[in-house]
Amino acid sequence: MDHWGMLSHGYMTCEAGSHQSPIDITMPSEDQAPERLEFHYRQADIQPMHNGHSIQVRVSPGNELHVNGRTYQLMQFHFHEPSEHHIEGKTSPFEIHLVHRDRAGHIVVVSLLANLGAGHPVVSALWSSLPIYAGESTPPRQLDLSTLIPNHLHHFAYHGSLTTPPCTEGVQWIVMRDKISIAQAQIDQFVALIGHNARAIQPIHDRRVLAE
Repeated sequence: MDHWGMLSHGYMTCEAGSHQSPIDITMPSEDQAPERLEFHYRQADIQPMHNGHSIQVRVSPGNELHVNGRTYQLMQFHFHEPSEHHIEGKTSPFEIHLVHRDRAGHIVVVSLLANLGAGHPVVSALWSSLPIYAGESTPPRQLDLSTLIPNHLHHFAYHGSLTTPPCTEGVQWIVMRDKISIAQAQIDQFVALIGHNARAIQPIHDRRVLAE
């Protein structure tokens, strides 16, 4: 949606903001070790919901991301097809956003880009019974979220925004360099329910992208 700001005064940041996401990430000239990451993911109660523009999976408390020693709780994760972030001008077939929040309300979103290949186990488990209609949820179940964590934590980091209204800025983005794998059939199933739901690339303006 190119004109979210016309839908609601509260969405004006989507059009007027100067630190919007997603962006096209270009490789910095040198690695700068931007953030120290520690994932503490485990078995969790999850509940998928069709929110009208994605499948959003609510997560029970207890899954944490530590960024430079600060603790963020995983609140939910959701999906985009094709990817919202580009790397050197290239899109990926799929992207997962892992949304974390600390006690003060600061948000860190971890982006997992996906290549075509074998189906990811978390996606396979979720896709077995997806909510079909907007506003519908499926019953809660347990899922081991540790399989979402890449083997290597090399990443890009930048300051941006939520990619759906109200497009709130002040979001710390961590875009993992290692890509996960997803099957074409899983993408087709998602698109049949949701459609294509990637926001257009936003101007980077004066922001720096750090890489490790």
